[in-house]
Amino acid sequence: WDSCRGLPPRLRQESRQESHMSSEEGEEVTPAPSSEKFDGKVVAGAAAVGGVAAFVLAGPLVGLAAAGGAAYAATRNDEVGAAAKSTGKAALAIGDKAREINEEHKISDKVAEGAKNSLAWAHDMNERHDVSGKVTAGITAAGNWITDKLGGEQKK
Repeated sequence: WDSCRGLPPRLRQESRQESHMSSEEGEEVTPAPSSEKFDGKVVAGAAAVGGVAAFVLAGPLVGLAAAGGAAYAATRNDEVGAAAKSTGKAALAIGDKAREINEEHKISDKVAEGAKNSLAWAHDMNERHDVSGKVTAGITAAGNWITDKLGGEQKK
């Protein structure tokens, strides 16, 4: 069972049980054996794509569930499994290409340097113009105005 290697015991058992399913007519159906070995990276790639897509569309809980479903799908030896494996392989290829481009052009280093410079600039602007003090004073004034209109006690 090369396709089950690397799975947690529970998933390994479920995968073996699914290999002897029945068709609607009641006859036993055994999926064709996979010519591919189980690849944890492909499963992780499928999980990442499924999880991120669902997270963006429906939120973190659905994203987490979709990641698990996509990972499980990538362990199957049918059309669903083939699609999930293909998605996982594409995610790996994209990740490898992104890593290659980053190494060549030092993108992450440039982004980190830009963020560092932006933070230094913001700190300098705040020091020179007391931006945080002015924002705090504005929020306090707005709160006092609302409190005054509602007939409450103001804070200084």
